[in-house]
Amino acid sequence: MIHVRVERKNNQIISFTMDGHADFAEHGSDLVCAGASSIAFGMINAIAEVMPEGFDPTLAQDEGYLYYELPAAFRNDQVIQTLLTGMVNQLRSLAYSYPDHIKINSK
Repeated sequence: MIHVRVERKNNQIISFTMDGHADFAEHGSDLVCAGASSIAFGMINAIAEVMPEGFDPTLAQDEGYLYYELPAAFRNDQVIQTLLTGMVNQLRSLAYSYPDHIKINSK
């Protein structure tokens, strides 16, 4: 199962972690894993496109693991928060369709 943890501070998304595997289909054919990865990395790329020079988030990734944290100076940026909220909503839609394969926790 894919586990997504979204961390909030002062009602702003400040980081998220995604780990695990959906185990919906065999490796290389798993549409749930592909969808979740596409949503997360698409959001990261979108943020990189709209942010100015010097925007340097914390990003850690490995097989089946992704951690993304916004620098404190950018946590109140409405564009970034809109993108992150969109990502969470997309992942929730995926979890609604595949509840045995992806779970989202937000704190």
